[in-house]
Amino acid sequence: MIVTNLRRSFFWAALYLALILVLGQADYIGKPIINFASYFYVVAMIGVPLTLFFPGVTRVSTKVPMLAWAAVYSLLLLFIDRQLTTTSNDLSIVVLEFVLLETGIWLAHQLAQQINHAESIMDELAVGAFPHRAQELDEASNRVKIEFTRSRRYHRPLSILLMEVDPEVHKENGQVLKNIQSDIVNRFTSARIGQIIDDRIRQTDLVLRDRQWSYVVICPETDYASVVLLARRISEAVKEKTDHSILWGVASFPDEALTFDDMMKKARERLTIGDVIEDVTPQENAQKEISNL
Repeated sequence: MIVTNLRRSFFWAALYLALILVLGQADYIGKPIINFASYFYVVAMIGVPLTLFFPGVTRVSTKVPMLAWAAVYSLLLLFIDRQLTTTSNDLSIVVLEFVLLETGIWLAHQLAQQINHAESIMDELAVGAFPHRAQELDEASNRVKIEFTRSRRYHRPLSILLMEVDPEVHKENGQVLKNIQSDIVNRFTSARIGQIIDDRIRQTDLVLRDRQWSYVVICPETDYASVVLLARRISEAVKEKTDHSILWGVASFPDEALTFDDMMKKARERLTIGDVIEDVTPQENAQKEISNL
């Protein structure tokens, strides 16, 4: 059923774009089938792909992108003289342009939802094959706030470990497999890595993942050096069990950053293969940065 709906959404979206291209080409060569304004084609050809690929578009109602692009079209209609773009000023043509634009935006949003649903199913299959307790990063914001509040209140250390699959793994898979097959393999590989991480952290640690399958381990009551050791153990286990390398970076509170976002930024700056990361403390890192100024 999911594949059928996805195929149907692809078909109608492709048919819509083909229709717009045919109508636009007919206008361009001077033999218009329907004499649309040129800005209608521009808005349609930009609006549909942007709606399809805009991050987070599936989290909002279909009405949001439809209203947004209706506003864009209305502004162009208001401020651009139609006589400069078409010989037709009929109200029926304007209404048809508006209906076609909104239909395209609706089709793009439906396709984005079907793709997102298919990706969610693949994620569930991957986690079902390699179960672990990683939570979605967006859904664990309250838990993250609680951990940081506790560390601030009692003046205790807290460190985070950011881990990602080496991009070269995805690159190699993409060269051998088709895109969809490569995507499935990468998801299952990332789920397996999540299971390995889960087996090597404490019950008090919080493990999160984002939609790109990057993992974040929040380690309360843990200093920088201890998390570096944990990262190396995980990295070695991943290499041993999956034959893949992971990139990782560590940041600590309160020595290096005071907020979760700042710690994530710091850890991301340090993302590299674990073997080349120096086993130094945050204070030593700060001294090196000062000496380089």
